[in-house]
Amino acid sequence: MERFTNFLRGRGFALALAACVLAAAVTGIWAVRTLRSRMEEDLRGEQTAPLTGAETDPGIEENEEAEAWQQETAEAAKEQQGVPESSASPSTPGPSAGSSSSSAGSGSVLEPSELQTSSSAASVLAPLVYTPPVTGRVLAGYSGDELVYSETLGDWRTHNGADFAAEEGEQVVAPAAGEVEQVTVDGNWGPVVAIRDEEGRLWRVCGVADPQVKEGDKVEVAQPLGQVGTVGCESSLEPHVHLEILDEDKYLDPVKILSK
Repeated sequence: MERFTNFLRGRGFALALAACVLAAAVTGIWAVRTLRSRMEEDLRGEQTAPLTGAETDPGIEENEEAEAWQQETAEAAKEQQGVPESSASPSTPGPSAGSSSSSAGSGSVLEPSELQTSSSAASVLAPLVYTPPVTGRVLAGYSGDELVYSETLGDWRTHNGADFAAEEGEQVVAPAAGEVEQVTVDGNWGPVVAIRDEEGRLWRVCGVADPQVKEGDKVEVAQPLGQVGTVGCESSLEPHVHLEILDEDKYLDPVKILSK
């Protein structure tokens, strides 16, 4: 016991202490190396794993798929419609709408503006069917079986035609196309030009002075017949032209016929 005590007091104690310190140092170094190795393995595993767009931003993958789908659809539609590829560079402005429509083939589809233009041209070129003999308003219309008062004659009677206001000397035109059947002066209606149309109806234009047509002439719609004169049995009214339309022995309403 005394020897052990002396050993501890001597070099033996120093050697034991050094051994403990060395063991602790070895243990610490081993622990540090072990921890470092594990950290390096973990780090290498994270670096080798590929990063995807979905891991960094979930919306990237969806946007890329949507963009690819739109591009495929656009290309398919382009091929289906037979649209030619454009050879112009991005910086070069494309052709104008007018040049593209003029260079299109015979099977090209008309634009809405072209369709409207075609319709308007067709309506302008459509021939007139009927026209009033003068440009004035209707003074008195067709009465049918109803009696109306005549200021000129001072009695009640039917009005078998329509009166169109006009200026004295104004040009009178043919209300319908056909053949001039009569050019005469009537005691009641003044100078009269009668035209038989293709449907067999007789158009009597009363109050035509200085007639420019004669019996047997072929006339077109709106062809000049003469000038505004007087209508004897309606002289109390302002200057006008009286128009009658007869289908065999039946009078028709001129305003309705002209509006067709």
